[in-house]
Amino acid sequence: MLPGCSCGGRAGPRAVLLPLDAYGHGLLRAVPNDGCRARGPAKRRGWSFVQERMSYDTFFTMKRLIERSRSVGEVLRWVTQNPGKVSASHYPIALHKLGQLLQQQQQQQGPAALSGDSRGPGAVLEQPEFQTLCQAIISGCPKFDNFSIVNCLYAAAALGLPGESPLVRVLEEESRSRLGRFNQKDVSMVFSSVMRLHPSSPHPLVESCLSSLERHLEKERHPQTLFLLLSYYRLRAQALQGHPASDQQLINNRKILRLVRHTLGQVSAMREHELALLDEMLALCAQEANNKALEAIFSSQLFYENRQERFIRSMAEWLPRKAENLTPYTMALIAKYVARHRLREPRLLDTIASFLLKRGEQLDSKVIQKLVFPFSRMNYRPSNHGELFPKLEAILEQKAGSSPLATVNILMSMFQLSHFPQAVLHQVFSPAFITNVMSSPYALIVRRYLSLLDAAVELEFRDYSGPRLDPRYRVLMFEHALTADEANRKYSYKGLVAEALRQLVGEECYRQDEVLPPGYCTDFLLWINRSGTVLPLSRVPAASKAPPAPAAASPAAVSLRSSVLALTSDLQDFAPFAPETPGSPPAPRENNLAGRFLSTLCPAPGGPCYQPPADYYCGLSKESSLESQGSSTLSSPSECLSAPPASTPDCSPRGSATLFQFPIGKILEEEAGVACPPREHGCFQGDQAPEEVDGRSPPPAEDACPPPSPCRPSPTRGPGEGPPAAEEIQRVVLSVNDKWHYCQNSDILVGSRAMRDRHLRLLGYCLVQLPYTELEKVSGIEEAKHYLRQKLRELRF
Repeated sequence: MLPGCSCGGRAGPRAVLLPLDAYGHGLLRAVPNDGCRARGPAKRRGWSFVQERMSYDTFFTMKRLIERSRSVGEVLRWVTQNPGKVSASHYPIALHKLGQLLQQQQQQQGPAALSGDSRGPGAVLEQPEFQTLCQAIISGCPKFDNFSIVNCLYAAAALGLPGESPLVRVLEEESRSRLGRFNQKDVSMVFSSVMRLHPSSPHPLVESCLSSLERHLEKERHPQTLFLLLSYYRLRAQALQGHPASDQQLINNRKILRLVRHTLGQVSAMREHELALLDEMLALCAQEANNKALEAIFSSQLFYENRQERFIRSMAEWLPRKAENLTPYTMALIAKYVARHRLREPRLLDTIASFLLKRGEQLDSKVIQKLVFPFSRMNYRPSNHGELFPKLEAILEQKAGSSPLATVNILMSMFQLSHFPQAVLHQVFSPAFITNVMSSPYALIVRRYLSLLDAAVELEFRDYSGPRLDPRYRVLMFEHALTADEANRKYSYKGLVAEALRQLVGEECYRQDEVLPPGYCTDFLLWINRSGTVLPLSRVPAASKAPPAPAAASPAAVSLRSSVLALTSDLQDFAPFAPETPGSPPAPRENNLAGRFLSTLCPAPGGPCYQPPADYYCGLSKESSLESQGSSTLSSPSECLSAPPASTPDCSPRGSATLFQFPIGKILEEEAGVACPPREHGCFQGDQAPEEVDGRSPPPAEDACPPPSPCRPSPTRGPGEGPPAAEEIQRVVLSVNDKWHYCQNSDILVGSRAMRDRHLRLLGYCLVQLPYTELEKVSGIEEAKHYLRQKLRELRF
């Protein structure tokens, strides 16, 4: 940019300012536009370096020499040894370069290793060349243009000079005398400089700049100025804190609220200390916010992406008094924010529940799902759940068909809180609802949720006797790890546990990230017998057809056993470790699992016909996860459109050919007493070498009855059905509970994780919880192995 000129005593446009690197600000390396104003109307226009008898080449040569200097001494020598070639615009450039070099030396050498001229501003002040530079600025300060004055003051603050130094005092006095002639950018720069030079004591120049900044706050775009304004208001609030409530406190809080709203709208990124300051200021002023202000705050993307815990805690105190004046949209934004950051504030959640109870009938289903989601997310039953849940049931009965996706989301939230609305389930599993869903754009995700709801009904709501989901529509809820787990994998303790487990028991003795029906991804899956030996999964055969029942058995027992064996054969399709059919080529593991859970063959005419997930979920994205951090609801519609299967005249269940029908319930009841009996002589033997583990678990004899599948409880055996050794195998799931699996600052698991654990236990798995609070105390692989060994020894079968 070439320098401009000005005449007639009027200030021309200023050169653009950029942030200095040391404090987030810097100077545009250009010549100021109004470096030399004409003395009178007959005065000829000219460049600043012409007025100072300096050529164009000389001016920019000195500027480049200063900017390309590599040491503090070099900068000082260029400026002090060439006084005839230095103009007023060179001084802020020199001070700015000194600050850059000092910061680079501190970053390279560290604060403790600084020596010589790299010891910071104190060492610079002691050098004679720097004193000469300061004296030149002081003597020529009255002749400097506004641009040079403002930037010399800003560069002195960035350099870290003390506020009592002669250079700073002269620049501040000159800025105070010219404040009326400064534009908005100049006032912002002076305010920022004085706040940095005098951080703890009030300065007259701050008050003078403040009135101008407050009048034109909407024009302020500089992030540093905005946060320095927040710091100033914090000091004022602390000064008023010891006094009783007054109009001054109210006015100050309203100014803070106005500034916070403007800052959230202008700033795109914040550093850690700036986020802490914003959180503190929000907690201080937000009680003065009305509905419009709260909507603006919670609509900010920057606010939404960062956790403001102090603000939410203070909000829980005063929000109940203002809830009636809030719109459903604002309350939904609050619920969305609380759910995203897992902030379990009971008073705030109870306020949302009261709002929902009073206005539920007037709200749309899509708004209700956003207000209900925080309860299941934080695994929290509101204090008025006795009134709220029946009210929600009545609303869903009326509005179930208007928004099927919202209805399913609300049902999922209620299921996670162990509440099962029977009347709504009748409607959701009805043929009319299913037909309506399958012809909608969100049929894909709804099918997954309906499949999980159907499994939850069988496992937890045994008294339900209404219609169920047609088997042809049942699919895995998830086919991979959840989105949050994938995004945070590098912060997870799962890698440490995997390596320790590999060294402890061997790779063939566990499976990682295994997806088990009805679609839960497990961290680590092991098979352990009653003696405590971890069995190699590759050497444990899958369930096969059991021997026929003895002739002496009663007809009722034979009938029950035949139904059990039929179910065993059906559930074999769910086993992730089932062997390949002889002669069939090996398939990829992910396709193999999908094929076993969704068999493409119908076992019998009119029976359940499972479709491969690729046919219906070709475009389903991972953001549909229950744990999705960026969604206020449980899911979002997929972009892939699904067509209903051919020849689907009826969506009602067909007899007993369903996913979890009565036989599995009977098995679960009979298995409850023998699933995990006390272990008398068991011991964990996984700390031996893999070869020794293999030696302790030889493959069973050909006539021995094979052990059960890991995806189902062991069926009760009758006399003469095989040796009892097959019943001693227990399916163990190691659950690595990372920080994001819990509510914030709490030991309570989020609702989806808690429901997963409940269902896996009901399916016959023994869960071993590995919380992050214990894993963060483990240092190194050896300690991790010792920790896992202790956890596995605590198992009692």
